[in-house]
Amino acid sequence: MKIITNEDLIWKTDEYDVILLGTSIYCMLTNGFQSKMRLKYPYIDKMNDATGYGDSRKLGTRLTIKEDGKPVISLLYICNYPNKNRVFLDYNALENCLRTATAEFKDKKVATTILGSSLFDGNGDKDKILSIMKDCTKG
Repeated sequence: MKIITNEDLIWKTDEYDVILLGTSIYCMLTNGFQSKMRLKYPYIDKMNDATGYGDSRKLGTRLTIKEDGKPVISLLYICNYPNKNRVFLDYNALENCLRTATAEFKDKKVATTILGSSLFDGNGDKDKILSIMKDCTKG
């Protein structure tokens, strides 16, 4: 795993085979990196909206979206309804999503933000998230 700082991933997405995008089970791609992805690749919003709104069974699952000539985008359902005053990231869901993505996208060039660390995708502890990401994405 290579960590890149001081660059906005939205400008580099086409350089990767796969983009992992952390999101809530409430079909909300409205702020932060999620919103940028929704605007750059509008079809992901439509696909996300077709899933069950607020369906807790989505936690820990992924929706992988393929479009010709574009990077594969995998939505990782890792959190509940956004709340800036508390952690709403489900760490077990994050771990499950990363393990399944690692298996599916082996030998692909994959990029993501620090999943679950922003106010829009979990408000989780950055150090704990990085530890989970390192542990789950070996290879």
